[in-house]
Order: sequence, then C-alpha cells, then structure tokens
Amino acid sequence: MKILVAIVIALCLFTHPIVCKKHQNDEEHSAFEKSHKKLSLQDDPSYSKLEEIQDHPLGSKILQTIALQLRGNESLSAVSKLLNDLKGDLEGKQIDADNERAQIGSQCKKDLQNYSQRISLSINEIKDAEFKAKRLNEAIAVYQAEINEKARQIQVFQAKDDTLRDIRRQDNLDFSTRTTQMKEMVQAFEVILPKLHQVWDVAAQHKAGSFIEEEAINEALVQLAKIGEENPITAMVALTSTLEPTAVQTLIEKMEAIRDSIKESIKAEEEAEAKNARDTDTILAAIFNAIESLTREKSSDEEALQETIRNRDIQDKRSRDAHAEFNAAKNGNQQRNQQCQEYELQYQQNTIERDKQIAIIRDVQNIIATKIEVVTCFVEENNLF
Repeated sequence: MKILVAIVIALCLFTHPIVCKKHQNDEEHSAFEKSHKKLSLQDDPSYSKLEEIQDHPLGSKILQTIALQLRGNESLSAVSKLLNDLKGDLEGKQIDADNERAQIGSQCKKDLQNYSQRISLSINEIKDAEFKAKRLNEAIAVYQAEINEKARQIQVFQAKDDTLRDIRRQDNLDFSTRTTQMKEMVQAFEVILPKLHQVWDVAAQHKAGSFIEEEAINEALVQLAKIGEENPITAMVALTSTLEPTAVQTLIEKMEAIRDSIKESIKAEEEAEAKNARDTDTILAAIFNAIESLTREKSSDEEALQETIRNRDIQDKRSRDAHAEFNAAKNGNQQRNQQCQEYELQYQQNTIERDKQIAIIRDVQNIIATKIEVVTCFVEENNLF
C-alpha cells in the first residue's frame, strides 16, 4: 500500500510540469490570436472610417453612446433607433432649411428688384429735375436781363422826361421874359405915339419956328419925359427933343412900324410857344406811355420771374429728394444684398455640416450592421468604455 502511494506521488510529481507547460502554451496561443485579430481589425477600412468619425463632435458623441451600450452588454437596437431618429431629424431640418431658403431667396429677389427699381426711378427723377431746373435757371437769367433792360430804359425815359421838362420850363421862362419886354415896348409906344401925334398936330397948325409951336412941342415932350426914367422910351424922348418938328412925322411912322413889328413878333412868339408846349406835351405823353408800358412789362416780368424761381425751387427740391431716395435705395440695396449673401453663406455652411452629419450617421449605421467587431475593437482601443 505504501509502495502504491509512493508510486502515485512520484507520477504526480513527474506529470505536473508537463501539464503546467501545456496550459501556458494555450494562453500564449490565445493571446497571439487575439493580437493578430486586433491587428486585422485595425487594418480594416472601417476602423479608419471610425477614426475620422471620432474627429467630428457628433461622431464622437455617437461612438461614446455606442461604448456605453457595449459596456452594459446592452443591445445596439436602441442606438440604431437613436441614429435613425437623429438622421430623420437632420433630414427634416434640411428640408425645412431648403423651404426657408426658397422663401427667403424669393423675398430677397423681390426686395433687390424693388431697390433696383427705386434706384432707377430716382435716377430718372434726378435727371428730369436737373434738366427742368437748368431750363428754369436759363429762363430766370432771361427774365432778369429783361427786367434790368426795362429798368434801364425806364431810367433813360425818365431822364429824358426830366430834361425835357427842364428845357420846357426854361423856354417858357425865356418866352415870358421876351414877351414881357416886347409888351412893355408896345405899351410904351402906345403911350408915346399919341403924344407924338399931338406934337405933330400942333406943329401942323402953326408955322414952323413960331413961339406957339415951340411952346406946344416943348409941353408935349415934358409930358413924355414924365413917363419915367425906367421906361425904355425915355431915350427916344430925349432923342425926339432934339429933332426938328418936321421930322416928328417920320419918327411917328417908324415908331408905328416898330410897334406893329413888335406886335407881330409877340404873336409869332406866342404861337411858337404854344406849338412848343403842344409838341413838348406830345413828347411827354409819349414818354409817359412808354414808361407806363415798360413798367407794366417789367412788373409782369418780375411776377413771371418769381413764379419761375418758385418752379425752379420745386425742381431743386425734387432733385434733393431724389438724391436722398437714391442714396437710401442704394444703401438699402447694399445692406439687403449683404444680408441675403450672408444668409446664403450660412445656409450653405449649415447644409454642408448637416450633410456631413447625415453621412456620419449612415457610415456608423453601416459599420454597426456589418462590422460590429471593428466597432468593439475601436471602442476598446480608444478607451471609450
């Protein structure tokens, strides 16, 4: 019995190292196979795709969610449903974004067309207002020139009127002076001639040289002298006193001729003065009518000028308002165009990002469906558990 136990013990001691070594070899083989399989999984294109997916924020969150499911040994059906819902949500958002883009694009087109129309209308308004303002300014210049010319003509006619009236007053004064002197001479003759006739009558009734004739003549001459030293005939009286009585008749005849000549001269002067006055009045009336006509025309031109200035100011205001509208439409067009471009840029960026997210979800779905081992390996290697 003791021998049998010893034999058993010996056999155990001999076989134990062999069993232990075999077990060690199995573990090494298993580890090699696992290492080889991991390398094989890492070389799979899906593994590289998962690395790309992890670099994206959404892809990283999806892989973390998958890792949580795998760590809990839970089914990935919930993940699949989540991915389908997420993809559907992104696709729905893209459809909404496309519809919104179509609406905003249409509105942008309408707004830009409206701004373009406003710009075009304001440009036409500016051109029309400036054209009319230019024509009105030309008319204003013509009116101002006409008004200045009529004012100058009125001054010329007024100066002629003043000059003609001065000449008329002076001519009338000269006429009065001349006719007054001539009338005084006629009056003097009217006084002297009767006396001279008296002298002559006395001389004719008596013999020449008689005492009575000489005394009568002397008395008549004394009466003539009393007319006064201021009378222009005084010199004639003095002259007559030196004449012989027989020469008095000749003197009377000459004095009567002179008197009649002076009367004719007075008549001629009065007729000339009357004609001069009539002619002057005619000219003054013509000047007055010319001044009145020019004044009316000047007044009419001034009213037309003011009306033209008002119309020019209206066109200037049209031009200013049109410039303001042009600037407002131009700035509005630039701002709206920038808004539309910024929106379009944001839409394109969002679309690209959304398409990328949808592509990531699809890639993850395909990998999960076909390469779950690759997914598990990737999660383990990147410590996503």
